[in-house]
Amino acid sequence: MKKTATAQKFITISSLSILLSMLTVVLGAPLLRVLRKAYGPRAFWILGLLATGAAWLLNAQPLALFLGSIWMTLGAYMEMEQRGFGWWISGLLSVALGSLAAGLGLFGAFRKNGINTYAEVQRLAEQFSQRVQDMNPVVKLDPAILVQQIPSAIVIVLVLALGLGLIFERRVFSWLNLPREKIASQLKLLEYRVPDYVIWVAMIAFLLTMVSFGGKAIAILAVNIVNVVIVLYFFQGLAVLEVFLNSIRAGVFMRVLTYIILVGQLLLLLSIVGLIDYWVDFRGRIRKIPTTENN
Repeated sequence: MKKTATAQKFITISSLSILLSMLTVVLGAPLLRVLRKAYGPRAFWILGLLATGAAWLLNAQPLALFLGSIWMTLGAYMEMEQRGFGWWISGLLSVALGSLAAGLGLFGAFRKNGINTYAEVQRLAEQFSQRVQDMNPVVKLDPAILVQQIPSAIVIVLVLALGLGLIFERRVFSWLNLPREKIASQLKLLEYRVPDYVIWVAMIAFLLTMVSFGGKAIAILAVNIVNVVIVLYFFQGLAVLEVFLNSIRAGVFMRVLTYIILVGQLLLLLSIVGLIDYWVDFRGRIRKIPTTENN
């Protein structure tokens, strides 16, 4: 079958990307990336404005917030990627723009609903925490901590969306039978490595969460940084895991089982593996292990 970007496929991709974003927040990202690459910037941005604007006008501000910020992040990353920017700079700037869009959207949503003070925001967090506890008594959320960690929560959602978009883009192109243009500066998961200086930022931030230095504001900032760094190193741990699975030629069943256990249940373990990879270089060691074909 000839690989062509048809109007029918455009409708399919658009509908699925919006639906998955509504249901899961981040799982629509691979489809959004395919949409941008297959149909160009004009279609991508116009659809994003229409979807976000419609959600806002329908008084679904949380949905508009998620849609707008993720759309901005993925779109900005693609624009910079196609202009030859490195993946790290593209990622930082696009997540920053997405976070700004989310922050402005959150501010607008608060103002529209008459929430103008920090005390009112905290009361909203208390109501949310109570609803979560009513649905699941085991889960207990501290409203004050919840409000303090809103910035890192926004950044984490955008980083996850961008990461999933990059990882699953090729599979979505194949599934939809669309022509895929490769970009020279495009990041490959197996080569993903957090820049070396981030380890020092992570260690300092972690230290500031353990000791009283600089007051409460510094401690809150440090916690937010640690939260984001954990996700960045999660993807590095994921890259290590993928290299290991490739080295042992793991089948589909073993891959699925491994990802269910490690990604679904032990996410923090992969973050620790990614962090240790800075010193150990797991991938380099794994690739040096002789395979049966080399013996």
